[in-house]
This record gives sequence, structure tokens and C-alpha cells, in this order.
Amino acid sequence: MSPQKKDETQRMQTKPGAGDTQPIKVKAAVSDTQPIKAAPAKTLAVKKPKLWRVILTGILLVILFAAGGGALGYRSGINDRLNKQNEQLLSEAALQYQYGVQQMTAGHYDLARTHFEYVLKIYPDFPGLTEKYTEVMVQIAKLNEPTAMPAATATPDNRNVETLFAQAQQEVQSKQWAAAITTLEALRNADYRYRTIEVDGLYFIAMRYRAVEMILNEGNLEEGLYFFSVLEKYAPLDKEAVNYSNVARLYLTGASYWDLDWKQVVTYFEQLYAAMPSLYDGSMTAAERYYYALIEYGDQLMDKKDECNAADYYYQALSMTATDDLQSSYNKAYKICHPPTKVPTDEPTEEVTEEPVEETTPVDETVVTDTTPDTSGEGG
Repeated sequence: MSPQKKDETQRMQTKPGAGDTQPIKVKAAVSDTQPIKAAPAKTLAVKKPKLWRVILTGILLVILFAAGGGALGYRSGINDRLNKQNEQLLSEAALQYQYGVQQMTAGHYDLARTHFEYVLKIYPDFPGLTEKYTEVMVQIAKLNEPTAMPAATATPDNRNVETLFAQAQQEVQSKQWAAAITTLEALRNADYRYRTIEVDGLYFIAMRYRAVEMILNEGNLEEGLYFFSVLEKYAPLDKEAVNYSNVARLYLTGASYWDLDWKQVVTYFEQLYAAMPSLYDGSMTAAERYYYALIEYGDQLMDKKDECNAADYYYQALSMTATDDLQSSYNKAYKICHPPTKVPTDEPTEEVTEEPVEETTPVDETVVTDTTPDTSGEGG
């Protein structure tokens, strides 16, 4: 811009406008180096929590901690109880498993099966149980396999089948059960199609009564039970046969605990002693087993310092058969259970009598002066 134009511009800026008599004031620029005054900070008012809220919060925390501790204690108690129950089940399962193995070794597969099935019910994960149970079921299946019917031969029995049938009828009528079974088997081997229904009927009757005969008269309980089990596959047993089957099974089950668990032996043979004391297994009657089990269990209780219960079992045995040794055992247990008490003696006791205390009238030690006037005329 030329100097001339610059001067004209300055004059135009400073030239007052029409009607404006005041000069234009130019404000000085504020320096950037001057400090800026900060506005005073506002203080925020903090509200204090109310007292009742603090107390309520504390109470709630206490309740929560107490509930949590109680829940933990309750859960711990439940776990302890479950552990104890599990231990008891395991102990019972181990005992029954042992009984099952013993019965299996002795060839009593039905009894072994009963013990194993009980273990399966209360403790299905018992070690080795599945294998033993399978093994015993295989053995039972083998025993129950029907025997193959012999093929008809060209040379039948020397006797005529009519003769065999008549003989079997006669033997059934005369209650020769074993002989009737033998004759009927010979008849079947000669001609299994001969009068099948009648032969089967005679065979059923002969086997039924033969089973009872073996249980009651011969002490052959296992064989009698086997006969009953065969018959049950063809027809239901009558009530009397069922009872004989039950007592035989009860006897064998009780005997399976012999020398292993005397309390169980007592439990089983106590029932048999009341129902059929003369039931026999070839070695002892039910009454004899009950008697010896009472003594053995009493001895066991004495070893456990349970003299009162031991005395009860000894007493039951004494009521059956008394012996000197048994009487001595009972007396010992009874005296420990009922110790003697001190009996007052008849000697007179020396009575201590109190001597009566002689009552004395208290003497007033105060000197009493005679104030009665002297009437004798003496004196001054």
C-alpha cells in the first residue's frame, strides 16, 4: 500500500461520525502473561448416614453370617450321618457277602443267591459281588436244566407199561413215595407218551409227599427243598407244603450263621423252637441249636461286659436244660448285674439319751437392802 493511501485510511478511522462528539476509545489488549484468577471451589456437603441404617445393616450382616454358619454345620452333620450309615451298610454287605461265598463253596447255591441278592440290594457296588452272583446263577441254571428225554428204544423195559402203571398206583396208595417215584421214572423211560396226564399226577403226588418225608423224618432238608422247587414249576404247592418248605429254608438259613453270628442263630432258631422244635438236619434239632446258641451268645455278651443281657440268655437256656456249668455262668452274670446291697443288721444300736438339764432359777446377785422399819425399839 502507498504512503498516501495509508494516511487516508488512518484519517477515515479517526474521523468522528456525524452527531458523535466523543472520541472513540480504543481498549488496551490484555496481555496473555497476566495470571488468571480461578473461581473459588464449591465445597460439597457430605451427608452423614443415619444411625438406624447402620444398626440395621449390622443386624443383617450378623443374621447372614449366622445363617451361613448354621447351614455349614447342618450340612456337615448330614455328611457325618451319611458316612456312618454308609459304613454300617458296607459292614453288613461284607458279612452277607462272606456268608454267600461260604454257602456257594458248600454247594448251597440257592442260599448263596439269597445272600448275594441282599448285598445287591443294600450295596450294589460291593467289590466282586457281580462276578460271584453271576457264577452262582450259572450253577443254579445248570442244576435246573431239564434232563433230556431218553429216546424210545427198540427194547423197552422188560415189564409191560401197564404193569408199571399199576405198580406205581399201588405204591402211591400205600405211601411208598420213594418206590413210587422210581417206578414212575421207569414207566416214563419205557414210554413217555403213555397216559401222560395220569402219570404226571401220580408223579406230582409222590414227589410232594416224598419231600415232606425227607424234611420231617430224614433230616434231608436240602433235597426236600429241591423237590418242592421242581414241583412249583408245574403247579402251586398246597398250604401245608408251603409251610414245610418255609421251615426247612428257615432252618438252613439259621444254620448258615453258625459260628459266625450267634445273635442271628438265636433269632432264627427261636422261631423254629416255637413252631417245630424237633426239626432235624441230620446233626441237631432246632431245639438243640437254639439251646447252644443261647449259651454261646451269652458267653459272647459276657466277653463284652454286658452281664445283664448275658444273664437273660443264660436264664432262657436254663429253662430248657439246666447244667452245673450253665447255672454257674448265670449266677456270675446275675451277681455282676445285680450287686448285693447292704442289709441292715438285727443288732440293737445303742441309743444315746440326752440327760435332762436341770433348770435353775437365775439368782439375782444384787444385794437387797432391808427397808422394813425396825420396830424393836432398838437403835438410836
